[in-house]
Amino acid sequence: MNKIATILLGVLAGSAQAITYNIIAEPPANMSVAVIVDKVVYPLEATFGILYKGDAPSATTGYHYAFVDNKEVKVSEPFTRPPLKDGLLTTLNEFFNRSISTYELNTLPQVLEPLSSIHRINSDLHIMNQIPSIHIYGNTSATKYLQDNQLQDYKVNLNVAYIGLDNVQVFENVKVSLAGRSSRWLSKLSYGLKFDRKNDTALFGFKNLKLRALAHDRSYLRENLCYSSYKSIGSPASGFSYVRLFIDNKAVGLYGLIETFQDPWAAAEFADGDKGYEAGYLYQGIGFTLDDSKGFKISDLRYEGINMANYSVGQYKIKAGINKKRINAYQDLQEFTKFIDESSVSTTPESEWEKKLDVDGFIRAMAIEDILGLSDGYMTVGNNFYLYQDPNQDNRFTYIAADMDSTIGGGFYRLDLMLSGNYSEHPGFFSRPLTRKIFSYPNYLNKYKEYILKFTQTLVNPSIMFPYIDSVVDMIRPDVEWDQSLPQAGEFVSEPFTKDEMATILKIMTKYNPPGVMISVEKKTESLDVAINGPYRNDPNINLKDFIREKSANVLAFYNQPNVSL
Repeated sequence: MNKIATILLGVLAGSAQAITYNIIAEPPANMSVAVIVDKVVYPLEATFGILYKGDAPSATTGYHYAFVDNKEVKVSEPFTRPPLKDGLLTTLNEFFNRSISTYELNTLPQVLEPLSSIHRINSDLHIMNQIPSIHIYGNTSATKYLQDNQLQDYKVNLNVAYIGLDNVQVFENVKVSLAGRSSRWLSKLSYGLKFDRKNDTALFGFKNLKLRALAHDRSYLRENLCYSSYKSIGSPASGFSYVRLFIDNKAVGLYGLIETFQDPWAAAEFADGDKGYEAGYLYQGIGFTLDDSKGFKISDLRYEGINMANYSVGQYKIKAGINKKRINAYQDLQEFTKFIDESSVSTTPESEWEKKLDVDGFIRAMAIEDILGLSDGYMTVGNNFYLYQDPNQDNRFTYIAADMDSTIGGGFYRLDLMLSGNYSEHPGFFSRPLTRKIFSYPNYLNKYKEYILKFTQTLVNPSIMFPYIDSVVDMIRPDVEWDQSLPQAGEFVSEPFTKDEMATILKIMTKYNPPGVMISVEKKTESLDVAINGPYRNDPNINLKDFIREKSANVLAFYNQPNVSL
């Protein structure tokens, strides 16, 4: 490294106009951050722990950032940033060692218009072609306690700074928790953020967010593709975007930012963010539970009888709605499952179904669930979905899919089943109560088949998805490399269950779920390029592009058979 003889301490050279330089960085211990303008070094000061700011002259030839130790440049960006355009007095909030701040991304098409019930808030939370930073800080002891107890449900109050390219927002008293279930077995932890309701704080209109570690997915793309696809077909869903996460001034890695489905999310999705909106019940299906007194319960919308307590054992939760903590809050869910159980083509007209459920929305969701290979969804394991009772739709239910990490060839069902082009071979198509009843109606089944073909032809195929994938990879590649170089606060839990517990789980999964489950807890190590482009195939996993390529080809081949009709 070249020594810089003099560090200019805030003295601006000549009459050059002062510019405010801003850089997000994590300098090594005992080093400071500086900007080098036309080969002259100017010190920067830390704000919010990771954002360094300072004034220096406008550049004539260019500028870059560096880490400095005792007036000597130790680490310097390997490129030069161009001078600011005339009239600009501040840089964007740039990121150390990233020469590009805004990327050119391909987009996925809007295949279907959004459901009529969707009135989503206009928000800047998800800017797809940028990667903002989030810094969680304020109590290192509390953070360490949270991370040291990664299998426990603790919450701590901390500060959160959101640093976008041209704005900074700081929040106090944010409840921070570890998020997810199986994601807690991984060394890179996921986090939940719940903003202070007492002071009515929110980030771009959203009060509850999740920072997804993406640690199950070496492509870093599956959740992005799934959430984007649900938006493309007009289904209600969280948005998705990437962020860089820091905790207590230390880099943690590249994360996916999604919304948490709990009050007041329904107002943001269905009522333009109206603060006076009274949400209906938002029921969450979370898989199965094993209760000592009531036995095994699964959230696949089966009728559990007249005892309403059978719905509150743990297989369902209520995330929004008036009096949601009362036992009778499950009454509407109970009545809907009874309707499903008792309905038939001969006794229940389609008009009755339309009063109870946004059927078209459900059919859309099931079609894309099949095509994207959701191995942890409604059809496969009766898991990871919400039913929203919309007061603006005469209290009929709207289906909402959630949790998109075990998808697109990265799940736990046999590949031959997930890659099949025959919709009837998708695990759970015939066994789950709602799909079994809905698709016994010829009109609904035909619509389902039409959607599978339409979504394959216009969305989930190489010609549409690969350009989008490639453009996202160009954006995130440096951050994936950065992410994989960082130490993590958690520990990889290779054996989250005892042998007896695992035997019980496998027995339950086999008995109550369709055939084809392949469960393993393995640490994935394939590179970004292999995870996306292959070659990689280790049943039930396959690289991202080969899943899309084979699935779309199989669907088209199935529909090209002479005996298959829509």
